Amino acid sequence: MMDKRLIAVATGKEAAGLIIKNGRLVNVHTAEIYPADVAIVGNRIAFVGNLPETVYNAKTGIIDAAGGYLVPGFIDAHIHIESSMLTFSEFAKMVIKHGTTSVASDLMEITIVSGVEGMKEILSESVNTPVKLYYTVPAFMEESGLQTTGSTLKTAMMEELVQLPEAIGLAEVLAPPILAGSDNSANILRLAKKFHKTAEGHAPALYDGDLNAFASAGINSDHESTNKEEALQKLRVGLRVLMREGSASTDLRPCLKIITENGVDTRHCSMVSDDIDALHIKDYGHLDHKVRIAVEEGIDPVTAIQMVTINPAESFRIDHECGSISPGKYADIVLLSSLEECLIDRVVAKGKLVVQNGKLCQDFAGPKYSDNLRGTVHMPFVKGHDLIISADQGAKSAKVHVIGASPVSLLTKSLVAELPVVDGYIRSDLENDILHIACIERYGKNGSIGKSFIKNFGLRAGAIAISVGHDHHNVSVVGSNPDDMALAVNRIQDLQGGFVFVDGGEVIAEIALPICGLLANEDGDIVAEKLRSIIKAMADRGCTVPSPNVTLSFITLIFIPELAISDQGLFDVATFRIIDPVIEIN
Repeated sequence: MMDKRLIAVATGKEAAGLIIKNGRLVNVHTAEIYPADVAIVGNRIAFVGNLPETVYNAKTGIIDAAGGYLVPGFIDAHIHIESSMLTFSEFAKMVIKHGTTSVASDLMEITIVSGVEGMKEILSESVNTPVKLYYTVPAFMEESGLQTTGSTLKTAMMEELVQLPEAIGLAEVLAPPILAGSDNSANILRLAKKFHKTAEGHAPALYDGDLNAFASAGINSDHESTNKEEALQKLRVGLRVLMREGSASTDLRPCLKIITENGVDTRHCSMVSDDIDALHIKDYGHLDHKVRIAVEEGIDPVTAIQMVTINPAESFRIDHECGSISPGKYADIVLLSSLEECLIDRVVAKGKLVVQNGKLCQDFAGPKYSDNLRGTVHMPFVKGHDLIISADQGAKSAKVHVIGASPVSLLTKSLVAELPVVDGYIRSDLENDILHIACIERYGKNGSIGKSFIKNFGLRAGAIAISVGHDHHNVSVVGSNPDDMALAVNRIQDLQGGFVFVDGGEVIAEIALPICGLLANEDGDIVAEKLRSIIKAMADRGCTVPSPNVTLSFITLIFIPELAISDQGLFDVATFRIIDPVIEIN
């Protein structure tokens, strides 16, 4: 819509509300850097260039960039804010300091637990922060019988959600249903086309004919590439490649090789987080961290900035609102003291100075959440033997399936191991780093518990439990000692959600997550330090996984190869079915 105030300032007839002067503009449209001033009216940019004196008056605010670089506010095109373990307000407080002014998120984790009404509470909360939340509608939440959820998103509801003013597209359109000719997937994609929305894909380890079939369905992008070959194939079939660097999925460096080694055109390349926790943000940053990684890998700094600004904006068709410092766009501007090191000096968001010298210039309190988002954990008291697999009396060993976890990727391996049977139960094998894993239904619907084994956690003592588990958010627990496992699970019930580490019958460290069993009701820095304490306690006992909370929360995702676990049991992604974790008893 035409704004007459912007026109009046641009033509020198009225004064601007805020001016940034003496900056070096990084023009992401032309890949140029040159001196420029910026005039702002309200929350929009009116003029970029050499400002006439007529745009100043006594009430005009002035920011002197002092020769610093002016870059657009950063845009994370694929992030699950719930993985930060923070409310949206606390998440915004942390990432705005790192130059992030917009995020695209499906809020699926909140929706899985608390339904559409819970999701809408978070959308409303976001409006009162300097970080814009663009909503991508979850494309798969029908009840499948493969996992128990608190809420389901029926296909019939999609038409309403796609038309929400915040909605920009579909999220996580899965490859397996499309390749199987799913009518639900076809209907959802028709809705996206009807209402001119994007369709963002989820296609891990997809190549060749299957990848071509997936792209032919009208998918716009994918964020699951873990290596150069996968990223290059996806780019070549016309998908926008969202290169991920999360707490547990460090895929950015290998994917950047499509640029540094193959020299591809970068306009369809973006850098995203997918899943990062509060500690990752505190220690490394957000998209500024990814820009630094890209520059370290040999990417031109301006190109790296384009991959977190104009490229994601164009990918989501929101470049009329953000993604560049140009007239009519939101006044989201990051002032950098160093372009190569992406050192943030100040941040302007929605036309206001919000960060200076690494600190917030204004506070914004979060809301009081309704009962939709609280009191969501309803588990019975469990004992140790409830969480491990029994065997026939007299059995001495068992051949079992084992989930092979990775410290740097969300992909798992399907392994097989021979484990001892003691007193009628199959036991863990610490010498070979094989632990028990269980997933406990937490909504009070059926009390089901899925059980199996996991390798590559390195934990020699204790147990870890968490109420964050994609895409059902039941409670998962890993450990060698069944009694410690039970204590960790029962403590999560007491906390109404949490991340808990137990050893020797004692709770060593914990984070309460009372909001949907996903989010803490505390300051982001406090949550980050509590998480640091848990990770250190686990590392002291041999854990080799850098982000055990994120890794464990993805072991439950039944759409990422090769094995996963839900409350219904061990899941084989290749055959797309629940399988018996026990192959044979000896």
